[in-house]
Parts: sequence; C-alpha cells; structure tokens
Amino acid sequence: MPWRNGGGSTSELVRVPLGGEFDWRLSVATVAVDGPFSVFAGFDRVIWLLSGNGMDLCFEGDDSVVTLRCSMKPFTFAGERAVRATLVDGSTTDLNLMWRRGRYDVAAARVDLDGAASLGESDARSVVYVAAGSLVLGDEGELSVGDAADWTGRLRCRGQATLLHHQLVLRVR
Repeated sequence: MPWRNGGGSTSELVRVPLGGEFDWRLSVATVAVDGPFSVFAGFDRVIWLLSGNGMDLCFEGDDSVVTLRCSMKPFTFAGERAVRATLVDGSTTDLNLMWRRGRYDVAAARVDLDGAASLGESDARSVVYVAAGSLVLGDEGELSVGDAADWTGRLRCRGQATLLHHQLVLRVR
C-alpha cells in the first residue's frame, strides 16, 4: 500500500482481525524520503530497522531524537506521538508491530537461532519475522528471509536464523 504522503509504502504481513479496524498488525515499510510517520492514536508500536543506512526519528513536543541503525534492536513508542523520519543516505526498510494499547502486553526480542528451540509462552500469541537464515517452524514448513508466522502457545522450531519475535499477551478485562 503506497502512503498517502508519497513517502513510502507498507506491506501488511499479519493483521488481526482481518477485516475492519485491527487490534494488531505486523508490517514491513519502505521509507523512501524524509517525512512524518502516520499517527495511530490509541496504539503502541515497535519498529526494527531491517535495511538501509538508518534513520533518525525526531519526536515533536520534547524534541527528542532516536537514532535507528541496522542493528535489529527494537524501539517502542506511542502511536499518537508526532514523529518525523530523517533518512541517513537513502531509503530504509523497517518492520513494525502495532497493537491496541490496553488490550495487549507486548514483548519484542531478537532471537538468534542455531539448532532447535521452543518459541512462545503458553498464554501468549507469538509472531515472528525471519530477518536472516531459515527455519522449520513446528509442522508448518520452512520459513526464510522475509517470511512471518503467528501462533498461540509454545512451538518447536529448528534451523539457523535471526528472528524478530513478538509475544502478545491479551490483558484480562
């Protein structure tokens, strides 16, 4: 989906629920030029820089600046914060998870898989993005760079891969 401001595009990988307003979504965005991020009031978001030389996120109000470089470290911020991206020598690609604030507790972590492991917790929904390498996820088949998957509970996997793993725990109301 091209952005309304012409500054980039977004590809949704996972959206829950599928139709209408989402509770959470995982997407990959290409930021082609300097400019503002879209505002998502009532949502929190975590962003990971996947490729490119980086960008600086300049937040209005407190004039803070967050520097993102391709270290695959997550940065979390409120979706209603006004932020402008300034690119460092060319376009970037990033991974974004956005979720409705107050509905989920979210943890994000980089997982460097070398062999077999279990991912996820029994009370959590997991969503992963394969940033490097490949893996076999349970009985679901092989995933490679750029693939994403989501599931609930613990799941066995094996392979050599760098995964960007998110756990979403539904808050009890």
